[in-house]
Amino acid sequence: MYLLVWLKRLSWLLICYFFLRFLFLIFNIKSFQYADFQQISFAFVYGIKFDLSAIFISNILFTITSLLPFRFIEKQSYQTFLKYIYWLPNIIFFWSNIADFEYYKFIGRRTIFEVFGIMGDVLEQSFSLLTSYWFLLLLWILLSYVFVKYTPNPKISDKKTPFSLLLRIFIWLLSIGFTILFFRGGFQEKPLRINQAFEQHDNNLGNLTLNTTFTFLTTIDAKGTEKANYFTDNKVVTKLIERNRKQNLSLNLKNQNVVIIILESFGKEYMGYKNPYKGYTPFLDSLSKQGVFMENCFANGRESIIAMPAITASIPQLIEEPFITSSYQSNKFWGLGSIVKQHGYTSSFFHGARNGSMGFEGFSQLAGFDKYYGINQYPKELFERDFDKNWGIFDEPYFQYFASELTKETKPFVSCIFTLSSHHPYPIPNKYKGKFPKGKAEIHESLGYTDLALKNFFASAAKQPWFKHTLFVVTADHTQFNTEPTYASATGAYRVPLIFYHPDNQVLNEIKISVNSQKICQHTDILPSVLDFLNIPQNQILPFGESVFAKSEGKALQFNSGIFRMISGNNYVEMSLDGKAKNFDLLSNQSLKEADKSQLKAFIQYYRNGLIENTWVK
Repeated sequence: MYLLVWLKRLSWLLICYFFLRFLFLIFNIKSFQYADFQQISFAFVYGIKFDLSAIFISNILFTITSLLPFRFIEKQSYQTFLKYIYWLPNIIFFWSNIADFEYYKFIGRRTIFEVFGIMGDVLEQSFSLLTSYWFLLLLWILLSYVFVKYTPNPKISDKKTPFSLLLRIFIWLLSIGFTILFFRGGFQEKPLRINQAFEQHDNNLGNLTLNTTFTFLTTIDAKGTEKANYFTDNKVVTKLIERNRKQNLSLNLKNQNVVIIILESFGKEYMGYKNPYKGYTPFLDSLSKQGVFMENCFANGRESIIAMPAITASIPQLIEEPFITSSYQSNKFWGLGSIVKQHGYTSSFFHGARNGSMGFEGFSQLAGFDKYYGINQYPKELFERDFDKNWGIFDEPYFQYFASELTKETKPFVSCIFTLSSHHPYPIPNKYKGKFPKGKAEIHESLGYTDLALKNFFASAAKQPWFKHTLFVVTADHTQFNTEPTYASATGAYRVPLIFYHPDNQVLNEIKISVNSQKICQHTDILPSVLDFLNIPQNQILPFGESVFAKSEGKALQFNSGIFRMISGNNYVEMSLDGKAKNFDLLSNQSLKEADKSQLKAFIQYYRNGLIENTWVK
């Protein structure tokens, strides 16, 4: 009887997970707009394997306690205890799946264990998040109620049933065996892993196949500690990942400054420039026309915490966890601040959020920046007026503060600013409400506000003596919600703007002559490009980045949901952790016969083994 109840309860969970997957599809229907009914059906059917894995491992305590080979399990009090062992963990995991209905739109994958690395920021914004997504909380309560209400229960009888100790021990051990078998996905040599969900070309369908319980539990111990041994000869690896480290610009300028502006969530999709629609960023469009706009720039990830190391230290994410929150964050590497300091530059990093947010303050120190400016450094007399009641300081006043602080900097300087207002919940000062296009997504209005803040920053900066001696590099940390079909693809979800602008037309023209604006580039290319401009040797930079001014084919690297990606020219390679690869033509999106993955493997091996052995810097 109790074996039957155990099976019924696990089956009831399978129904719940099917319903959660259906809701995930409804909430993110635009992400799957190119998938036909057959592909969606395959994702649902194949997803049962991952659901069973998640159900059996998350209910292992329930399995062990519900089928114990002892008489006391038949007592009413013990059966009541079992209900809570069954209800509590599953209701918690229901919430993780429901939260991903919206969180997926931001990060482009199911949540993994590394979410704890930003839990401080989540808790800080808990009230704002709950008020914005109250409907998810309501949905969770309703599902939990139905789950509890219709849980299969045993019929307790006063009549004693036949008791066979050996049989019950056998059933108990068998149930534990089945738990292990279903968790690992079968009898195959390697257990079921996230990357195995991505059987179809459309990577979004892999996330539909998965469930958040599975991705969370299977990444608890994911620290990137497994070495990659694709090549036995390290000289082969070195040769494959060799990058151009020459001086590529003919400029010989003295005392030049650099300002790097990282715009929160400003995907290339949201611009009007180089797109067949108006967009939401008129000033950024005009700056792109004046300066050098890299048309094929890709973010190295879908989260701010991934962008920071990529932009300031040429460190992408090629392990399951962002570098900032990993156990390797104290490894030796050369960051932007450390390198320019050797050549007489001062450096600073500005972020209008609370100090410590996203780990930026700590990482800025590791990257060698002289100063970090967070919310604690903002003038106290202006705080109440300029605080957005959510993350930090509104972009417009913070940009003005940034401009005034740069005037105080010792010259020459290199400085970065990371904006804030186009982050959920997209706050806009009252005086600007209704003045920007609402657009198709919630973020669009806030983009207009930050774009205006950027325009006003350049207007203020133009009045300062340092302005005419400064290279401005403008990019975005990552993309966000897709509304345009052109960008609803595995590569489109990573396209961000990258603009180089200099107020001196002679300098700007030299830059324009020296660069191919259509070459593939990425966040990790920003650091070597800055050093190239400043005529600083690039030998300390990791091989994951290369100056955009180099006369060579560009590349872009990404890692998401257990899949490595490399874009090189028109070639787009995807490779799973087990080495299986697919190759596509970037222009036609057609599958190619052969996947040239040797260079991608070399980057992975250098990255992972270098982290484990701490040999990036020798």
